[in-house]
This record gives sequence, C-alpha cells and structure tokens, in this order.
Amino acid sequence: MDAGLLQVFTTDLLCALGAPADTAAIVAESLVTADRLGYTTHGTILMPLYSQMISAGVLDPVAQPEVAAAAGATVRIDGGDGYGQLAARLAVSRGSELARENGVAVVGIRNGGHLGRLGEWAQLAASAEMLFLAFCNSGGGARNVAPFGGHRRMLSTNPLAFGVPAFGALPHDVIVDVSTSQVAGSLIREHFLAGKPLEPGWVATAEGEPLTDAARMIQGEGVMLPLGGLVSGHKGYALAVIAEIFAGIAGGLMVGEHDPEWFSNAALFLFVDPKRFIPGDELGQRISSLAAYLQEDGARLPGAGAKQRDEKVDQEGLELPKHICSALKALAAELHLEIPTDLPEIAAAEERSNEARTW
Repeated sequence: MDAGLLQVFTTDLLCALGAPADTAAIVAESLVTADRLGYTTHGTILMPLYSQMISAGVLDPVAQPEVAAAAGATVRIDGGDGYGQLAARLAVSRGSELARENGVAVVGIRNGGHLGRLGEWAQLAASAEMLFLAFCNSGGGARNVAPFGGHRRMLSTNPLAFGVPAFGALPHDVIVDVSTSQVAGSLIREHFLAGKPLEPGWVATAEGEPLTDAARMIQGEGVMLPLGGLVSGHKGYALAVIAEIFAGIAGGLMVGEHDPEWFSNAALFLFVDPKRFIPGDELGQRISSLAAYLQEDGARLPGAGAKQRDEKVDQEGLELPKHICSALKALAAELHLEIPTDLPEIAAAEERSNEARTW
C-alpha cells in the first residue's frame, strides 16, 4: 500500500467528519506516520474512535488550540477539545522557542482531546535539538488500570515520553514513549479487533488470575495491570500517579475529581536546551558511543527500530493489518465516501465489528 495514498484517503475521511482541510492534513500525517513507524495502535485505526467522539460531542473537529496563559518560560495551552495533534504541535513549537531563549521551558496542555502518540512530540522536540519529557493523563476518563494491590479500574494508562537529540551522530534520535501500565489501552483494542488473545500478565481478573480474552476486557471484565505487573507493579503505579499529578498541574482534571463518560488528555511538556550544558556535537558523540557499547550485546537505543520500519515502508510500501483496513472501509461507507481504487487492500478487507472503545 502506498503510504501517500493512505494519507490522502485519511485526510478525506477527516474532512468528511468536519475538519478543515489544514487540520485534516496535519492529523492525517500524524496517524499515517504512526502506521509507518509500526505503532499501528496510534495510527489510522484511531479514525473510528475519533468519529465516535465527534458524534458524542466530546471532540470538536473545527477547534483550534490557543495560548491561554504565558509567563516567563511557561505557557499553558487550551486545546479546546479539538484534535490533540494541533495542541501538541503548538506546545512543542512554543516550548522549543522558549527553551532556546531561557535554557528551559514548561508547557501545559488542558482540554487536549486525544494527543495521539506522545513519541511524535518527543521526536519533534528532539528534531528542534531539545531534550524533552512529557507526562500525560486522561482527565479522569479512560480508566482501565488497577493501582498496585488493587483490583478495580481506577487509573488511566498515563503515558510518559522522552526525547534526546543525537545531533546527527546516529541515523535517529533517542525516543522513548511508554505507558505506565503493562501495555497501552489501545493495544487491548487492537487485539480485540484482530481477534488475538492478550498476553498473560497484561490484564487480570478481580481474583488476580490472568485474563487473555480481549473481548471480556472490552466488555468491562478485569483490569489492566500497572507496569511491572503483579510482582513489581508498585513502580508503574508510582509513575502513573506522578503522571496524573504533573499533567493535572497543567490545568487538566485529575482522576477522582469527576467521572466523565469520555476523556480529554492533559499533559505537561518539559524542554531543556542541552547546548546550555554541552556542545551538540559532543553530546551526539557520547550518545553514539553509548549506542556502540550496547550493540556489543545486540541491543540498540530506543528509536532505532522505528527508524528502520519507516525506511522499510519507503522501500516496500505500507502493510496494514486487515482489521485496520476493515475499520477504514466501514467508516468510509458510513460517511458515503468513495474508497480509492488505488487502495485495493482496503476495498477487499473483511468486515469486523469496531465497537471497542478503549483508549
């Protein structure tokens, strides 16, 4: 499949859902880039979810983010419950600019809607030669995770992200994007749509037994476990609490303050200009030495795999799982949008229910 054609098709879907052309282009690029990098949980499979959110009135497809407050090296952005990709891009732009001026910057996002893949914003900041750290919560919604020692759905997956520029010393920057639960909630949804069992240790019943049936999790049974699982999940739980609080400081509500039917991401982005501490070429050289050292044991730095997958798409095209093609086909039919003849994989995809509303 040609990734460029998929991006055009996704743009058309977004426009049909009411997004302005420039917004649709930005969001489509974000989603297709996730697919290119191999992070299909945060790629075009999100289109049906966005459609549901628009229908429910919790995602405004025409909203534009704005700077709600600014003082010194801090900025607060209100996403207006629009597409989070717009709010996050604005946050990285303003944060990088302020960090160049001040050495550091902190940007808070509230009413962010769905911010998409946090690793995208880590990469954008690293491309601007900034160190980057992000904390994200779901504004009290999307509760799927049990606290360590608990058995109820009390927390969201509250992801963290980090970015470190390699200053050209490596083919990629160092990018980390992880949930504070065993896996992202969207991976549960993907396994459900693909008809695949969950791995033991991801989800547990109230009695602490492994739950591998994704459909049962989607229907409300069981809980996702914090990062570290039943043995050392206190570590993931602690990180989830910190992410909840730090993102809440940005102006978003914290879990426990209210009980929303849906969710809206809040986040705190931190930027540091590493050149205030070390010349860029020297930092790149040291990161390259670290990569070479780890390679002695067959390991590679975070970000290397995504870079290789992206390059493979350039050479061989993009291959999407059938359940994603089916979901896009169903949405296009719902919107009375013609499926391009250049996308035969989508046109021929098998139908499958897309009622999963996990995040």
